[in-house]
Amino acid sequence: MFRSRWIFGILIIILGVTFLLNNLDITNFDVSQLISIYWPVILILIGLNLVTNIDSKGEIVSGIIIAFLGVVFLGRNTGLFDIDLSIFWKLFWPSIIIIAGISLMTGKHNVGKSNFAILGGIEKKREPWALESGSYTAFMGGVELDLTIADIPEGETILDLTAIMGGIDIIVPRDITVHCQGTVILGGLELLDKSTGGIISSTKAERVLDGPTNKTIKIYSRAIMGGIDVKSR
Repeated sequence: MFRSRWIFGILIIILGVTFLLNNLDITNFDVSQLISIYWPVILILIGLNLVTNIDSKGEIVSGIIIAFLGVVFLGRNTGLFDIDLSIFWKLFWPSIIIIAGISLMTGKHNVGKSNFAILGGIEKKREPWALESGSYTAFMGGVELDLTIADIPEGETILDLTAIMGGIDIIVPRDITVHCQGTVILGGLELLDKSTGGIISSTKAERVLDGPTNKTIKIYSRAIMGGIDVKSR
């Protein structure tokens, strides 16, 4: 996001100015100590950045959790307070695993051929190919599909995408109707003109042509500690 680049850019500039002033003997800051104490500020800023995205309830929840953790760690480091997070961690990871399992079980079923990229890759972007409904799963691997060079059938084509510690990139043509929806857990989604990410979030995007069209692509996606990118060209 644009805001995220600004946040990290400002932090890097502050760090650079601190080193510069130290090297010129104008100041004598212990940079390593400052970083060890105030690094949770980064979590707070990331959390606040997510909270400002009012279009995604998932990002707001993720932002609140991340900002809360940042405040807790900062309070510990500065001696302001000390909150025991052991209960939080005991609940957090099992909950994430349960949600990930539910997300996988609620995928689109019986959509055609299943394609797997496990510790490897699937690429369909150099030569013409025939698109058909099916599922693509990237587990610690990658999938790249260029639909602009594919023979897209008449009617509705369904793609079910799952990225687990991997990535899936889809390029769709501009002259067909596209419907996308997806869920992300500790990863990122970019569906046409909408993006989301964080601990858990979901989003929808679509591009419906004004004129009549007899070709439609529906994309259902979930990313678990991975990323999925659907874009037009």
